Parts: sequence; structure tokens; C-alpha cells
Amino acid sequence: MRFRVLGRDVLLLSHPEDLERVLIKRRDVYGRSAQILALRSLFGQGLLASDGALWKRQRAMIQPSFDRHALTRYACMMLDCIARQIAEWRPGAVRDVHVDMMRYTRETICSVLFGSAFAVEHSEIANDVSTVFGDLRSELLYLRVWRWLPFGRSLKWNHAVAALNDSVRNIIEARRASSEPGDDLLAELMKARDTQGASMSDEQLHDEILTFFLAGHETAAIALTWTIYLLARYSGIQRIAQKEVAGVTENDAVRPEHYAQLRYLTAVVKEAMRLYPPVWSLGRQAADGTEIWLCIYALHRDDRWYGRPDDFRPERWLDDEPQRPFTYMPFGTGPRMCIGQHFAMMEAVLGLAVILKQFAFDPHLEPAEVNPWITLRPKQPILVRVSAE
Repeated sequence: MRFRVLGRDVLLLSHPEDLERVLIKRRDVYGRSAQILALRSLFGQGLLASDGALWKRQRAMIQPSFDRHALTRYACMMLDCIARQIAEWRPGAVRDVHVDMMRYTRETICSVLFGSAFAVEHSEIANDVSTVFGDLRSELLYLRVWRWLPFGRSLKWNHAVAALNDSVRNIIEARRASSEPGDDLLAELMKARDTQGASMSDEQLHDEILTFFLAGHETAAIALTWTIYLLARYSGIQRIAQKEVAGVTENDAVRPEHYAQLRYLTAVVKEAMRLYPPVWSLGRQAADGTEIWLCIYALHRDDRWYGRPDDFRPERWLDDEPQRPFTYMPFGTGPRMCIGQHFAMMEAVLGLAVILKQFAFDPHLEPAEVNPWITLRPKQPILVRVSAE
């Protein structure tokens, strides 16, 4: 489909062959979208916004920070964050699960980046992250005008951006001066070297940290929000997931090694991201200026690739039927596939396992509406009553 948006030509694609051509076969022809390029003035040249040789260098340097051993360390931080959070939950309480999951993923990314105690001891940076990335959607469309309007919301946002930038730069400066390298993602990024033996500059470290806040906070929280929403609506699937968690963990707490054993819960998360992909559309730009929108939401709900595409059926990920390539891509595909996809899946599955081991979600929920902007947020709060498991 071809149409115009705000005076720009837009081509909307959702067929697997078209997505393969844009993202794989002719990826060098299509550049970053105008919306992503607009972020560079705010968040620099991190992995999300960079291109060409810089992107290739950074991708190669950062990739080892998400290997199996690193993910195991990060998983321990995830488990600490979710356990600390649900310790405040009480049976019978009504929770706004989007707010809860935003807090979980925010504290997790802060802990992974700067150390397990950081999110608890530095609540101010967590608050700035919430303000900056919670209101980011408006800035992408109205960036040049909106930021300078004398409104309370824009003033608050600008203040949070400045505070977050200062905080990240101060953290990097303090870590450079410290004799303790740390055991977190920042330490890994500071140790990383390219093929010439060069390390990242402080400014590049700053840009990559902000990128991880952007990519590793809201999208993960949205995936968890929609998964909980679906579990609450489908009580039978919820019971199967709870039974699996109980069987895998027995009388023990959830541990990182349980992740690989939670096959059904993993299928639940994958199916939730099929129905509600957090990044519902990927953007690219052709040489002539045409905007290309790759509609992941439509791809995932196409009855040519999925039987009963609007049904929530986690079992479709447990059978051995081969899946047509390029019909499932909540993390994108090709060389620019999300570098943190395994991190995000582990964060979702382990976080849900801890919750389901202690709580159940009330199945009586009204159908929720989506708010498709940059990410696929719920239009209204998703309020769920929790009960003791």
C-alpha cells in the first residue's frame, strides 16, 4: 500500500518476501528511517541510530557482552529486581501491570548497566529514564518545535534529558577513575576493543548506554504487559504455565538455569509477541526519500502464515512444523536484528516465572485496545487483580 503521511510518501509492506528484500537482500539500499535519524541529535550514534562502518564496528564490539556467560550474570540481576518488586504485592490487590513492568525493566537495565545495587541507590536516574523514554513518542513527530514550547510537559522532558545525559557522563567519568572495573555491562563495554585494538570513546559509551535505555526498557515492558494481559484472559493457559513453573523449580526459587527448561512459558511469551509485537512497524528510507514501513503487526496476524491468527495459541511454538521464513520478527531480522533479543526473552520468561510461582492473575478483563505509535502500548491502563497462587 502506498499513501502519504504529513507530506511524505510512505510505502507499507507486510509480505515476507518484501521484508526479506528490504532487510536482507538489499539492506544497503535502504537507510535508517527519518524518525530514527531525528533521535541522533538527542541520543547520538548508538547502535539504533548509527549506520555504515560505525554501526559495524560497534556491533562487533558489543556482541560479546551478550554471550551466554554474560546473560547468566544478567539473569541473576533480573531475578533480584523482580523479587524485590513483587515483595510489595498483596493478594487481592489490583495492579496496573504496564506501570509494574516498566518499573521491572527499568530497574533491570539500570542494574545490568551499572551494577545490581545501582537502581536501588540511584532512584533519580531511574525517574529520569521514565520521563525521557515514557514521553519519547511525541518528540519523534514534533521534535524541532515541541522541545522549545514553554509547556510544563516539554520543560519537564528537557530537564530529564539534561539530567540523564549528565548522570551517564558522570558515571562513565567515575568508572574511568575507579580502580574497581565492575562486573556489569558498562565494564564490558569499556573493555571492548575493535579490530585495531581501539576502545570506545566516552561519548560513544554515552550513546550506547542511552540506546540500551531506549531499546531495553519500554519494549521489554510492553512485551510483558501484553503477556500478562493474555494470561489473565486465558486462565487455562495461565494454569498450564503455572504448573510448568512449579514442576521445573519444585520447592526452589527460580534460578537462571531454569530458563532453558521453561519451554511452555517461553512459547507463551513468543505467542504474545506475535499478537502484540512491541515494535509493531520497522522503518527504512529509500534513496528517493520514500518512507518504508514494514508492518510486523500485519505480518504476524496474516492467515496465510498462521492458522487462526487472532487466537492466543502458545502450542503453535511447540510443534515441529517448519515455519515459513520471515513471518515472525518481533526483534527484526538480518544483520540489524536486536542485539539484546536473548536478553529480552530471558528477562520476560524469568520475570513471569517468579510472578507465577507466587501469584495468579484474575481472568476477568475487558478487551484492551492498542495505541500504535512507535511501540504498541495499551491505550488504557491494564488493571489486573492478583491472587495468591
